[in-house]
Order: sequence, then C-alpha cells, then structure tokens
Amino acid sequence: MRWVRFLLWLVLGFLLVWGAYWFVGARALERGTQAWFADQTAAGLVAENNGISVVGFANRFDLTITDAHIADPVSGWGWKAPFVQIFTMTWKPWHVIAALPPTQVIHAPDGQDVTLNATRLMASVVMRPTPALPLNRVKVEGEDLSLSSSNGWRIEMDKMVLAAFAADTQANTLRLGADVGALTVPQAYANIPDLGPALTALHLDASATLSQPIDRSLREPHLLGVTLTQFHISWGVVKLTASGEITPDAHGLASGQIDLQLKGWQSLPAAAVALGLVPPTNEESILRGLEFLAKASPDPEVILLPLKLADGQMTLGFIPLGPAPVFP
Repeated sequence: MRWVRFLLWLVLGFLLVWGAYWFVGARALERGTQAWFADQTAAGLVAENNGISVVGFANRFDLTITDAHIADPVSGWGWKAPFVQIFTMTWKPWHVIAALPPTQVIHAPDGQDVTLNATRLMASVVMRPTPALPLNRVKVEGEDLSLSSSNGWRIEMDKMVLAAFAADTQANTLRLGADVGALTVPQAYANIPDLGPALTALHLDASATLSQPIDRSLREPHLLGVTLTQFHISWGVVKLTASGEITPDAHGLASGQIDLQLKGWQSLPAAAVALGLVPPTNEESILRGLEFLAKASPDPEVILLPLKLADGQMTLGFIPLGPAPVFP
C-alpha cells in the first residue's frame, strides 16, 4: 500500500503546485492589466475601467474588464464598452481569445458617436510557443454587425472574417485575408440604379512582408512589400477585381502596379452622380471616357486599368492621381 500513499501524495502535491501557479498567474495578470491602464493614463490618454477581475480556476485565466473607456484627447478618437473578456488556458498561454460585448461605442474626431452592435464578435491571437513568442495567427469574426452613427447613417453586415497568419515558406511574411458578406449601404445610397442596397461580396487575399517578426519585443517592424493576390468586390452589376504588388523605392515611396478589372462600368457615371461624387453635367463625359477605355480592352464589357506607382507619382490608366504615398 505504500505505492498507493505515494501516488496520493504525488497527486496532492501536483494539485497544490498547480493551484499555486493559477493564483500567482491570476494575480500577475490582474496587476499587469491595472499597470497597462495606468501607463496609458500617464501617456496622456483617457484609460478608465470600473473593475478588473480574473476567474477560471484552475484550468483557465478568464480576465474581465468592466466599463472600459479608452480615448485620445489629441486625435479625438475614443471607445467605450460595458465589458471586455479575455480568455486563455493555463497550459496554453500563447493562445488568447477575446470576446467583445454586443454593443460598443466609438467616438470619432468630428464629434459623432458610432454604435457597433453584433450578436457575436470575437478575436483570437496565437503565438508560437518559443521564448520570443512570435505571432502565428490572428483572427476576428463577427455576425449580424451594424454601425449606427449619431449623424444618421447606418451600415449592416451579416458576417465578417478578418485573418492574418505567418507564412510557413516565407520569413517575416503575413498572409492577410478578409471576407465580408451582404454589407448593407446607408439608406441614402440604397436606391442607386443598378447597384442596390447591399454589397453582396467583399474578398481579400494578400500578403505583407515585414522587416522583422511581430513578437513579445513589441518593436514595430517596417513594411517591405505588399502583394495583392486577389481583391474582389460586388455591388449590384458592378464588379471590381484587383491584383498586383507594391514595394518601397529608394526614397521610401510606394512603387509598383495594381491591375484593376472593372465590370458593369456602364452604370458608374450615374452612380457617381447619385453618390454626389461628380456633378450631373459631368455624367456624359465620364461615360464617353469609360467607353474609350473599354474599346482598348480585349473584352469591351470589362475595363482594364493599371494603377501605377513610379518615380513618386500615381496614375490610373492615363489619369494622374498625384504623389505616391510614403511606404509605412
């Protein structure tokens, strides 16, 4: 029976050590969160909460921040939420899940408040379990989302998925993806001929090459290049796809080319007028210009437009757009 007593003592010892680990870790997490809020306040931001707690003994750390309020008095941006919850397993702390409340409020610099509602809005961050904790993947998912402004406009999405993950075959490269389904436009734009009340699809597949990995050092990497594998958006009869690559030139300005393919272009002049982008007197001249571009395309129903960035300038087809942006 000695081995039974030994086994019982061994199990009891393990439980005591595991329990102590949880309490120490929970206290450290709570203090670290309080310190983060204090650091933001010291940096000149508004960083407030009405309580920080950690539960989940003994297999999880479940952090809850009540009545979170973050704002930047200089830029005018702000954010409020009744709570934020962050979960991680005690045996897998490099995998973090965040749950956001059904209602949040974003304060914009122009004074308007935008209320974000969602039946489900979650994010997850996974690091590689090495000492530097380099980023492995990030994912944000939402369902039945809506943005309602105090200025009167409203946008709805039935789903949203945003993701970034480290590429296995390319060092310091993140694969980027986005999918948004049935994005309902503000009511003022819902009755534009040939477009309709919703963007039926928005898809992005791209990659970004960085100067160094994103890890626990929190050093901000430089962007060395962006490859747009596929971008697709559909709004009624209008469908836009794009692909290409942009890198910094010797002066740090964006350089490269994005190839655009536009279908349903015949409806764009009237849509531009309805959106208030151009005066009605310009509608006919814009249509003639698009017809000219269509004739140069192998398929007259699809306009091919290269967005070129070279020598510090941007052009769309033969249309100059101005200086090229500085690469971040």
